[in-house]
Amino acid sequence: MKDIAGYIREYITNYFHARFYLLTAIFLAVCIFLNYYFNIDENFFDQFERTLLDWPVMSALEAFPFLVTCLFLYLLSLNKQWLRSKDFWVRFAIGFGILGFSRGFYYHQLLFDGWEAADSYFLKRSLYWASSLVHTVFPLIVVSLLMEKGEDRNFYGLIRKKFNWKPYAILLLIAAFFIAIGSFLGEIQSYYPRYTKSGGAAFATNNGIGEWISVLIYELAYGSNFISVEMVFRGYLVMAFSRILGGYVVVAMVTSYCFLHFGKPLGETISSVFGGYILGIISLYTRNIWGGIWIHVGVAWLMELFAYLQNQY
Repeated sequence: MKDIAGYIREYITNYFHARFYLLTAIFLAVCIFLNYYFNIDENFFDQFERTLLDWPVMSALEAFPFLVTCLFLYLLSLNKQWLRSKDFWVRFAIGFGILGFSRGFYYHQLLFDGWEAADSYFLKRSLYWASSLVHTVFPLIVVSLLMEKGEDRNFYGLIRKKFNWKPYAILLLIAAFFIAIGSFLGEIQSYYPRYTKSGGAAFATNNGIGEWISVLIYELAYGSNFISVEMVFRGYLVMAFSRILGGYVVVAMVTSYCFLHFGKPLGETISSVFGGYILGIISLYTRNIWGGIWIHVGVAWLMELFAYLQNQY
């Protein structure tokens, strides 16, 4: 924990700027309010699902807050070089192109068209999560090979170096405490556990297997998705842009990460800002995303577990 606390202190010392943080906080607060008050994600963005426009719309949605944060840096004269940087715009197009494609990806569903309804529904839901290893992680590995050199070619933190799991275990225990409290909220209980909406029970019955097998399949697939989430946000967005934006990139990343959570419970969206900020700082200094992966997967599974227990009693 001392190392993590040290990273946070050093980061705040070097990169805290009151007006920049205030502008970003107001921007996020307004966007969160508008989205949840008018239910924009469901009433507007959901209409593009499974259409050719889904990819560019999702790319634009995720790129918008990142670019706005960069504009704040420009207006406050904290960093102006990004605007004329070819490297910035190339990385910007690649990163948000991959992220938008990932968010709008539905082609895996074609694999199970024509299958029995119980099997098709469950396998589509499960593969939705696991498919990110193919359409997100693999392309970013290729991008790293093509664009990064020397020590920067660590596949955006995926190569494990000097990983100490103990401080992350402590952070996960702290998170577990707040997750347990949050599980009493009706909004959390209605959204989680995700497994109960996967059709896993019907899949198990239809195939004459124990439901624990369905749970295992779904939760492993669900957990694997957070490898791609960490690789995009704490990996690519932090490491690929840090040479251009410096440490301020962490705040820009956090805004896009917040938008990723639109549609989830409000408390989870707000907490993503703080969680993403801490994990972004750790990634910036360690050049490693495995701590974030373990925490993210652990938090996801704990949300499933606590919500399940709440719904049982």
